[in-house]
Amino acid sequence: MVEPAVQTTTRTIISAAAAARVAKKNGASKVGKDASIAMAKKAEEYLAALTKKAVAAANHAGRKVIRVEDINFVST
Repeated sequence: MVEPAVQTTTRTIISAAAAARVAKKNGASKVGKDASIAMAKKAEEYLAALTKKAVAAANHAGRKVIRVEDINFVST
């Protein structure tokens, strides 16, 4: 029986470099590779949760399109 491979990396939509740029823009002088990867993953998790809430708000309003007011409503 062949054991399934353990996934050691996860591709993210938000790049680690983009996460590092955000950190540097907000005061970090240096950002480690592991930290920037973790920040990218956390950013995607946050955006996924925010999107799900915004979709629910748009659906409740009878719309299929997410609007800025949906984002503002669910993030307060």
